[in-house]
Amino acid sequence: METGSCDSILELALEKAAKIICTMKCGLCPLREENFSGCPDICTEQTRPWRCWVAYLREVAAIT
Repeated sequence: METGSCDSILELALEKAAKIICTMKCGLCPLREENFSGCPDICTEQTRPWRCWVAYLREVAAIT
């Protein structure tokens, strides 16, 4: 498996995991989660909360 292919699979898995967590949290942003530095974009009505969960999961992965 090529590195680029593996990276895209991991990104897709991360996105799916973030969407599942977001759904379980009723669409709430992870802003109140411990050690989360904040959403990657300014929140508006157009913001997709699962994108903030992706950022949160990346931060958690970098810490551990």
